[in-house]
Amino acid sequence: MTQSVIQFIGTQRSGSNLLRLMLNQHSVISAPHPPHLLKTFMPLISKYGDLKVRENRYLLVDDVCNWVECNPVEWSLIDFDRDEITDEITSLLDLFEIIYQQKCAVDKAEMWCCKSTFNIEYKVELEKIVRPFYIYLHRDGRDVATSFKKAYIGPKHIYQIAQKWHQEQMETALFLSSLPSHRFVQISYEALIQYPKKTLRMICEKLGIQFNDIMLDYYNSKESLSTSKSGNMWANVAKPIITNNSKKFHQLLTSEEIEIFESIASKSLLALNYELITSGDPIDWTEKEINSFGKQNQQLIFELQKSASQRERLNRAGQEELLKKISQRH
Repeated sequence: MTQSVIQFIGTQRSGSNLLRLMLNQHSVISAPHPPHLLKTFMPLISKYGDLKVRENRYLLVDDVCNWVECNPVEWSLIDFDRDEITDEITSLLDLFEIIYQQKCAVDKAEMWCCKSTFNIEYKVELEKIVRPFYIYLHRDGRDVATSFKKAYIGPKHIYQIAQKWHQEQMETALFLSSLPSHRFVQISYEALIQYPKKTLRMICEKLGIQFNDIMLDYYNSKESLSTSKSGNMWANVAKPIITNNSKKFHQLLTSEEIEIFESIASKSLLALNYELITSGDPIDWTEKEINSFGKQNQQLIFELQKSASQRERLNRAGQEELLKKISQRH
């Protein structure tokens, strides 16, 4: 059975852009860079009032279309007709679906893929509307931590990163246990970079489509080039697979950081077959210590974003301005 909607779940910084670009190379899949529509607009939805009122719906449609048009990685060829969309939707979920459907049509594809792993928060709604096929992509959480520490997005202190990663793996495992096996595939980043062809074949088989070697040539695509130019954290996607890009945490995390991470996330690491370096025993932090980790995390985020390149900041300025404008509305 061929699937029509693909939804990534797991944690960011796990190779999801690499996999997205590989899938996007396939002629039947449209996998644009995610503008995180549900994560951004679900918390703001009350600002739009009753969506039965056309004026309110139009405002939501206009904001969402503007948001996509300001995405750090451009959605090429798309031209949204706000009026037409307003007449077709009744909710944000309808709008999310139609935005991706329109991109899919422009790409002349048969199925669309949303890479926004945050959407697991809206799994109940997604199950009602689109019933996607889920790709759970996981990576050693300690390597995820090294990536988050230098990325423009996400937490920066090891305590916050470990909490986020562990929570998301537990939530994902629980959700997948409720689904029949034909509704999802679980793959590791480590397998993807070491055995890309085998891993992609397995995904294609589950999706009910033929594997195509062009998927391995993702780094020569326009989409890869566009993505890599849009921010330092995506620089590697315009290069061939870096097959040894794992277990970096041995060099990049201190022994104290590894101990903190494993004390929080040992259960998830072991469940996903990643070996522990320490005992993984829980540490009883005081409230004062946890507050201190929080302050350090905020400081690290501030410093990293302040030192980001002008290009990186400019790429995000449009969405930041729009969000400020929406938040200031009564």
